[in-house]
Amino acid sequence: MSDAADPRRRWDGDDRFIGVAEASAFAPAIEEMTVLARRPGWVAEEPEAHLVPHLRAASVPGLRLTAWHTGGDGVLEVMAEHPAGDSRGHVRQRAWALIGTIAEPAASVRERHDGDTAIFEVVTGIPDSPGPFASHGHAVRLTLIPAP
Repeated sequence: MSDAADPRRRWDGDDRFIGVAEASAFAPAIEEMTVLARRPGWVAEEPEAHLVPHLRAASVPGLRLTAWHTGGDGVLEVMAEHPAGDSRGHVRQRAWALIGTIAEPAASVRERHDGDTAIFEVVTGIPDSPGPFASHGHAVRLTLIPAP
């Protein structure tokens, strides 16, 4: 059994310290998202009009939207509460269920924590391809806090 403080551990009980493969087959999609996210003017205007109605209509048990606004950088800031005592796994499940209501064909989600606050930084959009809409995207910062 490995020591709990061993920095090589990837989860409780990890005694291999290394995975079984790499994920380079998915790298082109990740790289495409990076290119799109850096494209000037790619983030669509008025995310409150385009995204908030979907977020408000979502039925994610235990999650309550409390506020939203769009910053000068075009990022839609969304705040929500989850039940106090939720595990990180439960918070993540609730967040992903909400994110799923606005997700487009391409998406990147990064989760980070600041104490009890969980922050999900989301970039989602439509890549370059034939279809009914031109390539565009959205940037969303979803902040989840425990309900008082």
